[in-house]
Amino acid sequence: MAFTLKNIFPHVSRNSNAARSAAEFANALAVYSMSRALTAAGAEIGTTTTKVQTANTLTYLVGGAFYSKTATDDFWVLGGDSHSSTVVGKSSFQKYLLLIDTSGNASVWEGTQSKVSAATVTWDNISTVSAWAPFLTAVGSTKCVAVTLTVATDSSHTFTPGTTAFGATGITTTYTDGIDQSILPLIADQKGSVVGNGG
Repeated sequence: MAFTLKNIFPHVSRNSNAARSAAEFANALAVYSMSRALTAAGAEIGTTTTKVQTANTLTYLVGGAFYSKTATDDFWVLGGDSHSSTVVGKSSFQKYLLLIDTSGNASVWEGTQSKVSAATVTWDNISTVSAWAPFLTAVGSTKCVAVTLTVATDSSHTFTPGTTAFGATGITTTYTDGIDQSILPLIADQKGSVVGNGG
């Protein structure tokens, strides 16, 4: 599958940051509207406690087409590739995008962990081209984000993806069906106010 593209800025300078940002934001919203989960996967710790299972049948869109995946044990595996293998340090927070593709296969992308809070985990390890490039890179034209997994460690324990059990001592996991809003940020003005919100 490939996206259909259309140049809507034929008279704008190639180096226009405003035009580029507007296009990337619009593309991210368009991709999200065409590639997203429509039902809750009911993600939880799998039978293998280092893996994530789905408890429900997942109905989802990719590129506007409907797909479905029945509940599957041990579906998502962290640490299996370079996109989700970074050890989470002590007293840290990490987020993982749990994706599914058009063939019903699982994949994972990790964020950039934070020692401050889950809210300050970023996705600049995926791409630094723009605020929306991480989402577009992770999803591409064949996947959607089904679940966002958050892992928090205490002051005495680290988390090694694919090795440390999700229920291990000192490890707290939270499963959110759908995307984490940090991967698809709103546009703000120079003061950090939401554009269009009276700011």
